[in-house]
Amino acid sequence: MKRGCDYRVDARFVMPGANLQLRTYHHEAPSRAGKARSNHVLSVSLVGRPRGSTGRFIRDRQATGPFHFGNITFVPGGVPIVGWGPGGIQHTLSCSLEFGAFAELETLEQGLSEEQLLACGNIRAPHLEEMMRRLAGELRSPGFARETMIDLLVRGAVIDVARHVRHKEPAAPRHSGGLSPAMLRRVTDYIADTLDQSPTIAELAAVCGVSAGHLMRSFRQATGETIHAHVQRVRVERAQTLLAEPGLSIKEIAHSLGFASSSSFSVAFRRLCGTSPSALRRDYTGAPR
Repeated sequence: MKRGCDYRVDARFVMPGANLQLRTYHHEAPSRAGKARSNHVLSVSLVGRPRGSTGRFIRDRQATGPFHFGNITFVPGGVPIVGWGPGGIQHTLSCSLEFGAFAELETLEQGLSEEQLLACGNIRAPHLEEMMRRLAGELRSPGFARETMIDLLVRGAVIDVARHVRHKEPAAPRHSGGLSPAMLRRVTDYIADTLDQSPTIAELAAVCGVSAGHLMRSFRQATGETIHAHVQRVRVERAQTLLAEPGLSIKEIAHSLGFASSSSFSVAFRRLCGTSPSALRRDYTGAPR
């Protein structure tokens, strides 16, 4: 076991080209790790990645921009990665995929752009997550025709990863006076992933490698709104979805979206929606006003 990243294997399954393991990690608090593997690693957090888990890939001996680890991550074989996190216990399904064993990954094995690497750190794909969780279920509680089912799920997951990464085109050349579409995506994705933490302008500038002043000017030029206004709008849009969930109180929603208090949440919500969070919740539930 390695210092700072101890884990136990709770279940495993080995098939040609792939080694699947259910793992329970006990990370130090805070944790920091760096590694490079010869095989690809596809993993899913079965309990959700802890807030503040960030990383960088190393490409051509240079670190990429930072990214927030998503529930699903793919680390290409031979590409070093360093990560930081708050520590604690994690339950994951880790799939080690032999380099060269899957034809679908052949183009990925020829080298990835920075934009494609960053896309590997947080794969948002509901169908892929469902497949990974079904794989975890087969490892925990084997069912009829287990080997065939696992083979089908692994191959489906590999195809989904290849589609996701191939979809991310290399970053367009940067144009003077603005942000490229790829840079703008990085900023907006980072904001969407850190709504509870109030990302600073300095953090956002580091994500796309520009100065804070350039980012603020270029963001407004590209979107027609300030970064602060964009963050508030995205928070309120997320809140509108969360208000439809009866299990969450308005105070809990405000906290999860980074508002200092329920009152500041209500003020921002009313300004953008023309109504209060409680009134919208009543509309969702059909409760009398």
